Amino acid sequence: MSVKYFAAGIIFWSGIIFLLYTLRPSSSLHVKISAIARREKIICLSVLTILIAVCVAPMAWNPHWTGELHRHHNQYQLLADAFLKGQLYLDVPVDPRLAAMENPYDPKARAKINFNPDDTWVWDHALYKGHYYVYFGAVPALIIFLPYQLIVGKSLAAYHATQIFSALFIVGLFALFFFLAKKFFPRMSFGVYLSLAVALSLVSISYCTEAPALYCTASSSGLCMEVWSVYFFARAAWSDDSRRKFFAEIFIGAALGALAFGCKPTVALANFLVLPLLPKFFSKDDPRKIFLVLGAPYAITAAALMAYNFLRFDNVFEFGQAYQLTVADQHAYGKFSERFNLSVQIDGLLQNFFGVENDLPRGDKKPSGVFRYAIFWLPIFFLSPQIFSALKQKKLIGVVLALLFTPILITMFQIHWTPFLLERYRLEIYWLLALTSFLAIGFLSESRKNFFNFGVCVLSLVTIFQCVNLFLVPNDLNFAAVYPELRPTILKILTLGFG
Repeated sequence: MSVKYFAAGIIFWSGIIFLLYTLRPSSSLHVKISAIARREKIICLSVLTILIAVCVAPMAWNPHWTGELHRHHNQYQLLADAFLKGQLYLDVPVDPRLAAMENPYDPKARAKINFNPDDTWVWDHALYKGHYYVYFGAVPALIIFLPYQLIVGKSLAAYHATQIFSALFIVGLFALFFFLAKKFFPRMSFGVYLSLAVALSLVSISYCTEAPALYCTASSSGLCMEVWSVYFFARAAWSDDSRRKFFAEIFIGAALGALAFGCKPTVALANFLVLPLLPKFFSKDDPRKIFLVLGAPYAITAAALMAYNFLRFDNVFEFGQAYQLTVADQHAYGKFSERFNLSVQIDGLLQNFFGVENDLPRGDKKPSGVFRYAIFWLPIFFLSPQIFSALKQKKLIGVVLALLFTPILITMFQIHWTPFLLERYRLEIYWLLALTSFLAIGFLSESRKNFFNFGVCVLSLVTIFQCVNLFLVPNDLNFAAVYPELRPTILKILTLGFG
């Protein structure tokens, strides 16, 4: 037994015991959410600040995901450079061997000429007519990388953008949960709200901490846009704001939802959630005016994205996937109808949600199955007569159905257009499942006592432990892969040096 592990373990378990004591059934933290005062607001702000620091600070610690070792992670910086020069393609020379190939998108064909895209820093770029393009959505480059470059005079590292988007996403999720709790669950415990907000934020964003650059820059930007879009749509639907503020909330919600398409299109499918809110909007004012304010941002963004696609790839619907230099020949995917396979869809859904092993290819060492998180099973209580009646009374059945369907819709698109499902793709649905679980616990908490509150807090702690455990699975050059001694060290701390 090592004294240092024993001491660290004592400190850790003392902290857990103190936390459980703080969240005990009789704790003053279990004040109703509708009755919180300055003290609770300070606690919430403190916890939020610590959570953001815990999530974003480690993004700078892994050189594999800061742009130092893998220059293809710096595509957003190169795209900002291109925009400043008035061009859409990147200033990266194309290897003559690649340009001479009949099908450069086939990884087997590239291997035959000993061409390794990673050696020439063009992995996951889109190649078209002698130029490299960025396949990922351009919105992050336009709203963060380009302004930073103009103001500071140098490029912004991609992981910094992920830090910003992740922090804003966490704030947005806290704000959305708080609004829903105040509106629909005024008797919800503040302690329950806070523990859920922390746990579900970690589930939703922790993969960004592992691998922040490029891929998670696109995902976190889309998540950030979407969570704030839903927040403003929720305020427009259920707040008693002035007419002017009502229209402003609809416009902001629509603008953010539309921008999500320019970040990560599959994340933006969460705009589906606005559909059940339309009757609520139309009951407040002239439907024609609402439709105009709501539809304009989507129409303008769609036109801009189609123009951007056409100028790059001569096709308004092609955003670069077909021309990617990656692990699969996506140039050969063909039309949607030709590629669609119901059996593959079913297998993919079973793998993604339930972790059912099948013959689908695996490109990830993380265990699949989002329902490994016990907290995501709680929406099953929507089937109980009591909660279903409450849903009907509060006119939330359509919202819940949309929340249940949207993760399935997003996963189906992922199955259709990607070689295999990865843990980072599940970022796109975790926050939706988190929102659904929050609503389920909200309805349950309305008629339960303090022991229920304590149970939810314990479940939140279990969820946090699950996030940490998944974080420590070696995968995709994350901390656990780069520092293999990390997991055994933590195990020794947890077992007080006896493990």
